[in-house]
Amino acid sequence: MKYGFHMSIAGKLGIAGAAQEAELLGLGAVQIFAKSPRSWKTRNLKPGEVEGFRARKENLGGLPTVIHASYLVNLAAEGELGQKSVFSLADDLAKAQALGAQYVVVHPGSGSAQTARANALRALELAQLSQSGPRLLLENTAGGGEKLGARLDTLAQMIEGTRLGVCFDTCHAFAAGYHLEEALDGLERLVGLERVPVIHLNDSVGERGAQIDHHANLMEGRIGPELRRFALDARLRDKVFILETPRGAQEDAHNLRVLREWLAHP
Repeated sequence: MKYGFHMSIAGKLGIAGAAQEAELLGLGAVQIFAKSPRSWKTRNLKPGEVEGFRARKENLGGLPTVIHASYLVNLAAEGELGQKSVFSLADDLAKAQALGAQYVVVHPGSGSAQTARANALRALELAQLSQSGPRLLLENTAGGGEKLGARLDTLAQMIEGTRLGVCFDTCHAFAAGYHLEEALDGLERLVGLERVPVIHLNDSVGERGAQIDHHANLMEGRIGPELRRFALDARLRDKVFILETPRGAQEDAHNLRVLREWLAHP
């Protein structure tokens, strides 16, 4: 299993600093935002930032890298919001290509599944990615309102016949009402696990089915022992696991200790 945290890119080293922090923590993967997740404003890569990140990435044996798209992106929107969303996502895909990141993760948004699918493919076209470029993954959501992606069958329909894949979030699935073993069986049957390269491993503050997207530290939330069983399922052995748990020295130490104990004593 390759695992890591969602890292900050703040600081003098920028994105390269995320790889440095991953090395210090002994991580085998990393997730970042390529720009502010709550602004439409893009962020130019600093001089030397790409080279610095790629060099550290290579020194760490490749360091699987995920870029998470802006929270403002709504692929299911039309009009101006839809256009802004496509261009913002295309910018993240282009940055992923430049940095050698393997994946870009985005929430589908609220509205029409057909529009979300079309806009996702349009973003890929604008980024001018080849088949060997970063893979765009639609993330399952906690649901609520018109938010897409809470149901696995909807995600399966959205990616059918496309280059798109899925990023599976344990907290979101739990919040949407799934038991994780049931969800994993559903992913295998409806989506195909070869199209689910990235797992967001998070506990949940809210109860099952509460539709609350609020992550907790491993084994300090409401999911319980099924989270461990899910993480250790042999079908997920080759996946990239990203912890989007609360960050801080104590929190990081706790989450790494829990995960490493699981791996040491499966």
